[in-house]
Amino acid sequence: MFKFKKEYKISISSDDWVAPEETLLDSGSQHSDIEKPIPNSVFSFTFVAACLVAGVLFIFTAKLSVVNYKHLASLSFQNSTANFFIPPPRGLIFDRNEIVLVKNVPSFDLLVISREIKDASVLTAANLSKLATILKMPEEEFKHSISEQSGQSSIFIAAENLTKEQLLEITYISPRGFYVVPNIKRNYIDGHQFSQIIGYIGKVNKDDLRDRYYKPTDVIGRLGLEAQYEKYLRGEHGTIFFKEDGSENQDPKSGRNLVLSIDYELQKKLYSSLFEALKVSNIDKASAVIQNPQTGEILAMVSFPDYDNNSFISGLSQKDFERFFKNKSKPLFNRVISGLYNPGSTIKPFLAMAILEEGIFTPTDNIRDCVNLILPNPYDPDNPAIFGNWRAEHGLFNLRKAMANSCNIYFFIGGGGYKDIKGLGVEKIAKYLGLSLADKKLGIDLPAEEKGFVPTPNWKHRETGEGWYQGDTYNISIGQGDLLVTPLWINSYVSAIANGGTLLKPRLVNKITDQNKNIIASFDTQELTDLPFNKDNINEVRSAMEETVLSGTAQLLKDIPVRIGAKTGTAEVIKGSRVNSLITAFAPFENPKLTITILVEDSGRDQGIAVRTAHNVLKWYFTESLVNNACSIEFLLTHSRMTMIDTM
Repeated sequence: MFKFKKEYKISISSDDWVAPEETLLDSGSQHSDIEKPIPNSVFSFTFVAACLVAGVLFIFTAKLSVVNYKHLASLSFQNSTANFFIPPPRGLIFDRNEIVLVKNVPSFDLLVISREIKDASVLTAANLSKLATILKMPEEEFKHSISEQSGQSSIFIAAENLTKEQLLEITYISPRGFYVVPNIKRNYIDGHQFSQIIGYIGKVNKDDLRDRYYKPTDVIGRLGLEAQYEKYLRGEHGTIFFKEDGSENQDPKSGRNLVLSIDYELQKKLYSSLFEALKVSNIDKASAVIQNPQTGEILAMVSFPDYDNNSFISGLSQKDFERFFKNKSKPLFNRVISGLYNPGSTIKPFLAMAILEEGIFTPTDNIRDCVNLILPNPYDPDNPAIFGNWRAEHGLFNLRKAMANSCNIYFFIGGGGYKDIKGLGVEKIAKYLGLSLADKKLGIDLPAEEKGFVPTPNWKHRETGEGWYQGDTYNISIGQGDLLVTPLWINSYVSAIANGGTLLKPRLVNKITDQNKNIIASFDTQELTDLPFNKDNINEVRSAMEETVLSGTAQLLKDIPVRIGAKTGTAEVIKGSRVNSLITAFAPFENPKLTITILVEDSGRDQGIAVRTAHNVLKWYFTESLVNNACSIEFLLTHSRMTMIDTM
């Protein structure tokens, strides 16, 4: 009997090609041949992703073709041309009465486009010879300069500050590749007299070019208001696009203008008076400042030695560079805001207010004799410490007489104590000076202001390893020792005495305007703090300062036709060899309009130089200046010391 083996075949042409047996076999396998549908989420995700990509492409395309069209078209235009940035005219600077102090003078430069002069037909000997003759340069030197520069730059300036005649001649021959372009030259009116306020400009350097605003041909404010208000003064660049078929210009926009608090005539008078006084006495270093005590406005400010800021416009010679930057007298140094000095006796009005505030003395308390104080020396009993007065004077001294005659002994005792009188002590002196900002910057709108220094026992121990002595307190009580302040602070605290007790922020700029005189920004009076003293005590010191003029060390000011409060001072820089001369004053007494402080360095035997200068300025201001400005006789009568009552 035959058995036949069954064969299992799968036909690829059959629609139903899976045999029943195979389905039974697949049911036991991990892998199934049965098809499953793709989830709908896959199609949804793919659709959303495609929409997002399309949306991004649409937005990017719209941004390039619509939003950024002008910018990209401008870049495309620039890439197809040679571009030269025209420096904008800097803003002008005026005094408080809008008298111009700084102006711009149009000038012209000769510009060269390198790619246009590569053609040999352009750089012919005849063209070079004509240009060299016009520019008054040796032909070979001019040719070498052009050849050298054209290998380094696509655009460069071949000559600066062309005269009118040179401009016309170059325009007439019109050589290809050479263009006359406009420029602006800064001009400082009375440069010497205003340089410490206005400062100067200079060419930009590599560090300046980190600011994308600046171009290699630009200038930048380097000192004074030119530096402080650079972002307002600098304006916006213009552009010249040089194309094969000609050129296209975008005009620059001028910078903003500054209107200062400075009084032009008063500034000139302060400068000339101090300059002449220094010249006669053969002294080269001094500073002076005048403020309105009611507003904080700086009316005048000078510092010697001075400098001419016009010297920086065309570039410094080696001689000028050494004179400005290697001179030991530092002509670029503004001593009013950056110089730190012993205030000498000009600190005594401040100490007097503190003495009254703490009840050390009353206004009527007296000490006997201004001769000296003797302190025992525990280390050497045979050599006691002697603190003397600047001149021996006998009699009774209360606050007014001590202030008028600048009695050191009164302030030694009031500041450092003596025998059974305790005195303020260094901690209270330092506290009151700190509260009155003697060790802080006042925030004047000029760069490089310095803050003063108030010594303390902790500082001395840390720096020298020594303790604080009573004699140290005596020294700072009369403005000597390690106490250092700026002339600006002296003037500001005396201005606070004059206005009743408010320390105001000093400022030089009243407003910023555009070319149509629209006000962009204005600056009003800003209170910094109040003097930490009772108003009655401030008024007592005001009266004591007037006594200094009536019967004391400032009697030279008596002939000025208004009542004045003042305090003179001398400060030893190097004991017995160098002395600084100072004065600070305010006037008129009843309603002060100005406060003046003058400091003359190393005045030697001529310790009255500061007082004489102040007298000349104040006498001019309260006679000639006010009369010339139609200030009424009523003003003089109201503020005059010579009233009918006085003559009876």
